[in-house]
Amino acid sequence: MIRWYKNLYVGKNAKKREAKIRRDLESGKSLPGVYFVTYADNKDNQLEIYPAVSLLKLKIEHDSCPEIIGISRGHREAVKIVAGLADTAYRIEGCKSIRDYLEKCE
Repeated sequence: MIRWYKNLYVGKNAKKREAKIRRDLESGKSLPGVYFVTYADNKDNQLEIYPAVSLLKLKIEHDSCPEIIGISRGHREAVKIVAGLADTAYRIEGCKSIRDYLEKCE
């Protein structure tokens, strides 16, 4: 089962296809060029960026995947999402971690 963050962050290039990307991931379809931002499995890290193929592999092999925080078209857009989250969490909100900020926003 795929868990989606309540206030999902969607990159500008992925916005038009958000619903289709979500449906295709749920059904296990290939999503070339799509990246997902998730909570890191390791509590020492903040977030992870996965290409869709890696996330699908996790879903198939382990019958689960980490909660998805953001969707992007291209790695650069995923990095922009993470950078924006870091800026907001640390500089604007004064949180200790991105994870703390995201959990506070849920």
